[in-house]
Amino acid sequence: MRFIKKFLSVIISLIIIFVMLIPMPVYAASENTLRNAVISAAEGEVGYTGTSTYSKYGDWYGYQGSWCTTFVLWCFNKAGTNNGVKLYGGIVPSGGNCNSMISWFTNKGRYYTRSSGYKPKNGDLVFFDWSGNGSSQHVGIVTGTSGSTIYTIEGNCSGKVKSREYTSSGSKPYNNISSIMGYASPDFSSVSKGNGKKTETTKKRTNTKTPEKNNTTKKSTTRPSVKEETTKKKETAFTTTETETTQSTPLENLSINAPTYELQVGDTVKLNYSVEPENAPAVVGYFCDEEGIIEIGAGGNIKAIGSGTATVVVCANNELYKQCDFTVGEAVGEVTTHKGKERNVVGTTKAEIITTQKSVQSVLTNMGVNVNALSQNKQLYIIPLTIAAVTFFISVFLAIVKKVKRR
Repeated sequence: MRFIKKFLSVIISLIIIFVMLIPMPVYAASENTLRNAVISAAEGEVGYTGTSTYSKYGDWYGYQGSWCTTFVLWCFNKAGTNNGVKLYGGIVPSGGNCNSMISWFTNKGRYYTRSSGYKPKNGDLVFFDWSGNGSSQHVGIVTGTSGSTIYTIEGNCSGKVKSREYTSSGSKPYNNISSIMGYASPDFSSVSKGNGKKTETTKKRTNTKTPEKNNTTKKSTTRPSVKEETTKKKETAFTTTETETTQSTPLENLSINAPTYELQVGDTVKLNYSVEPENAPAVVGYFCDEEGIIEIGAGGNIKAIGSGTATVVVCANNELYKQCDFTVGEAVGEVTTHKGKERNVVGTTKAEIITTQKSVQSVLTNMGVNVNALSQNKQLYIIPLTIAAVTFFISVFLAIVKKVKRR
């Protein structure tokens, strides 16, 4: 009996040890759960009010301006944090504007135009082209569909987060499906149940994975995908690309700067960028949502073509994003110089007049005259004084004539 008990104890102990040594896969939440988590985060924000250029989502992101994109990214970040997975910066980009986001999803084969017949799913992104010029100016989150009707939640709808719907008979362009440019479908399956990350015991990793990791590192130094990514980006509108090196140094930081951010129509300026470390490979793209204000040429050369404010986004390797605003005013050219001179003259003359007025006022004040009262009631004494002055001059004239006749 004792032998049996000892034997069973040994067997149970071996089973426990064996089970502990087996790598157990741990999966994230299901795809459906993650999609619903994004929608839940968005629904919780409906009614939030900021302004057209300020929101709490901008505070989170670190940039204040048009905030429909930052609202979307904020929702994905919150949903990912609540479920212990990386959505923001993983299955959606870590920044950018509408057009750069479209480019990001296009490069991953996850962007679909409305004309493609793709039926959006809950948690997909929907992009809008209000002006019909082929450039997206707005983005929202799909919360549901019913036939051809699309239900969304969007940030920065006149400074608010709103629930909206788009139908084939809705008012154009803001409630009609014709304004929808396309959809982006984030790859929820890459971080959800069935394709989640596997965690293994330390012993298992040490014994079997180390050589493979070393081989992987060596292969990554060739970066065969850089040329393919560069080719794709050259085909994307609103972008210019540059490949600086083929080393495998990871990109850590992106900075942008321009000599000035205030332009007049016809002005040109170069928007420069720098990366850290300096030898990190960087495929850089430039994007702008606002049409008719600026044109972006190769290498970040910007030309002002119309008045208004335009937001420019610079992205490197589809990983890091920085953005800035350019304000463009109407060009005045030579008239500006001419007016400037006239204003200087007018300013001097006005200053002299003001100085003279102040000296007269000080004399009258010293004589005990209430200058303010005179100024406020000048209509009461100007006419009588004028009549008195005319009478005085006539009297003087008549007196002189009488003296001449007497002589």
